[in-house]
Amino acid sequence: MLARCGGALLACLPAIALAHPPAIPSTRVDPAEEARIHTPAGFPHEGKPRIYTRDSPARLHVTITDHPRSEPTPCRVNIVGADGNFYEPRDNVLANWSLQREGNRLGKGPFRYYGWFFYTSGSFDVEVPPGKTRVEVWKGFEFQPATRTVQLAPGEKLDLALPLARTAPLAEFGYYSGDTHIHLPRRDSTDDDRALDLMEAEDIQYGYMLSANDGKSYSGHRELQVIAPQRALGPDAVATRGLYKIASGQEYVTSSYGHIGLLLHRRIVLEGLTVEPNRWPLLGLIGRETRKLGGYSFNLHGGYSNEIYIDFAQRATDGVELLQFAEYRGIALEGWYRMLTIGYRFPALGACDYPYCRVLGDCRTYVYSPQRPDPVQWVRRAAAGHSFFTTGPMLLLEVDGHRPGDVIRRGSGESATLRAHVRVRSEVAPATEVELIVNGRRVARRQVPTDQDGKWFDFDHQIDAREPLWIAARTWSPSASGQPDGEAHTNPVYVTIDDRLPYSEADLNWLVSRTDELITELDRRTFEEKPAALEFYRASKAALLEVREHHGQRLTDQGQETK
Repeated sequence: MLARCGGALLACLPAIALAHPPAIPSTRVDPAEEARIHTPAGFPHEGKPRIYTRDSPARLHVTITDHPRSEPTPCRVNIVGADGNFYEPRDNVLANWSLQREGNRLGKGPFRYYGWFFYTSGSFDVEVPPGKTRVEVWKGFEFQPATRTVQLAPGEKLDLALPLARTAPLAEFGYYSGDTHIHLPRRDSTDDDRALDLMEAEDIQYGYMLSANDGKSYSGHRELQVIAPQRALGPDAVATRGLYKIASGQEYVTSSYGHIGLLLHRRIVLEGLTVEPNRWPLLGLIGRETRKLGGYSFNLHGGYSNEIYIDFAQRATDGVELLQFAEYRGIALEGWYRMLTIGYRFPALGACDYPYCRVLGDCRTYVYSPQRPDPVQWVRRAAAGHSFFTTGPMLLLEVDGHRPGDVIRRGSGESATLRAHVRVRSEVAPATEVELIVNGRRVARRQVPTDQDGKWFDFDHQIDAREPLWIAARTWSPSASGQPDGEAHTNPVYVTIDDRLPYSEADLNWLVSRTDELITELDRRTFEEKPAALEFYRASKAALLEVREHHGQRLTDQGQETK
């Protein structure tokens, strides 16, 4: 428990060790959909993960390279046997992270074919049943997946070399992939090696590993975090291998207010204290402490439509993890759009929550940077909205040469037309629809031609900019059964007129109504710190009412960078 005294937080109970939380239950599982995820092409039934144990196996020695380099490259692999099952090597240092052992959270998108894959460092031996064998290889979103089919006789041994190519090199456009929500432990150098193997296999260039408490209690000691403990925090806790970097952070978990992700803070929040997180402190206060510790905070899982409506109003956190499981969670697009349309620059992210997801890195964020960033710069630019987030499709937006997160500052007497340029491409999942969004309304929509796989699709659109605007792009495609699959959204480019940001009183009133509902819900509870919690909630409502009183906000009032 914590008591509030003169604005300070005081520890009242000693720290305690916590048990690992139970697995998160799925809320919707369609057996037919799950079967499709594991059914290889050309077979009428779902395959099963196997290690071949019968007599007279065929043997494959596979080497996968990253063209034009000749050395093996980490990647994700299916070996589909002649019987339609999926075969793994007997010996594999990355076996613990194959789909049958980690990830594959039932009922969650993206809903696409994954088979029963395993991760590899790029070279392996595998025994398979004689007959036709297919090797399928993936490496993130920028590499073209590769497939090779061979015919094997009983007892035959075959060396197979398979090159991969980065056919959509986003770094050439200044975009770098990252995932801000991964639960892999970093207790020692072996953990770091495994994490870097997995980041390279999924081509996640910036990976942020989060420890977590169980949501029922919290102890401010790194070694007592019950999920994915981290041996250090902050900018110094970075490990690098070539293009790939991992850093450590923290997920602060409550069931009453939501979850918050903390990145690059120098030490654990509430250090040395034991608290009941479903009472006090609030997530917004954790966000403020994180800033004092040099870090950034994001409301996770779309904020669960909970305290996020309080936190954003006071700018207590730096943004929202919105796209996850191939869907817009929590506040969803409606809540996020309304926040933007009352003049808040509240950027969104995409992240996977591995292993409580379908696949490592199945949703991620691409940050724009003029030069390749370090992990601190990557998060700083993500917190400024210089990014798009995706489950596979690449989505680039420019408005008169400005990219997401930029502000175009104009005067009321200037020319009123802007040109938006949208580009979309996808190597791993179809992108069938693309649209341009202005102040929460679709102003242009295009169907992506079916022959665009592996090629860029472009379109331009003229925008009337006589009022303050936010401008973003979105692309998507459903799975064959209509479930979420390919999805991407940019953060906005903002247009101010005489320094004023977009403003919709109807959207502000909607957000005030959500705030009132949260205040009423909080007031029904009984706990010692409730007066202080109510004070914080009511301060957020007052901030929104002040926006309404001034009929919007000015960029200079926010103290945020403009580019």
